[in-house]
Amino acid sequence: MSGQVGRSRAVSSAGMVVISLVAVLAGLGASVAVVAGLATGVRAAASQLTSSKVTPAPARRTVTESMELLTNAAFGPRYTNASWSVQAGDTVILKIKSYDDGTAPLTGAQMMYDNVEGTLGGTETVDGRAVRRIPNADVAHTFTVVGLGLNLPIPAAPTGSTVTVVARFVPERTGSFVWQCYAPCGTGPNLMGGPMATMSWMEGKVRVIQ
Repeated sequence: MSGQVGRSRAVSSAGMVVISLVAVLAGLGASVAVVAGLATGVRAAASQLTSSKVTPAPARRTVTESMELLTNAAFGPRYTNASWSVQAGDTVILKIKSYDDGTAPLTGAQMMYDNVEGTLGGTETVDGRAVRRIPNADVAHTFTVVGLGLNLPIPAAPTGSTVTVVARFVPERTGSFVWQCYAPCGTGPNLMGGPMATMSWMEGKVRVIQ
């Protein structure tokens, strides 16, 4: 009797093993089916992407902004065209013609502003010559838009003549950004007063719209 019980238990155990294997195989089959379905879906999506037409982005403009740096014996130097607007993504050609033959060397932490920053190619041209920085002793002014990462050092003009700085940049951020001159060319103990702190003189705004 005990032998029959043992055989029955063995048969039962073997059956359970077979059932378990069948379940595992069925699960694997389902998993394979799911994976195959996902792969089919990915291929279909990729097919739609590759077959759809891509509309090219509208051509961006190239715009020119011109400014002048004038001297004023009564109050100090002044930028003309102090505020202007461009569109995000525009290639902006900025031309600054300076009549100021005086220097205003940068001091302390502001000495970093003798480097050209934020322009295409990392350069500006000074009377047609490409440069990456202006020697500190030759700096007269800067055109600095901190919010756009743009900095153009402006050298002193030859006495009785002018100097023209040209730079190209592409503003990507929208908003209203204040530009300032960081060379100490104003009044007061640190020469940062007077025109340096007056809107439309040595500071203004660049508005970048969508």
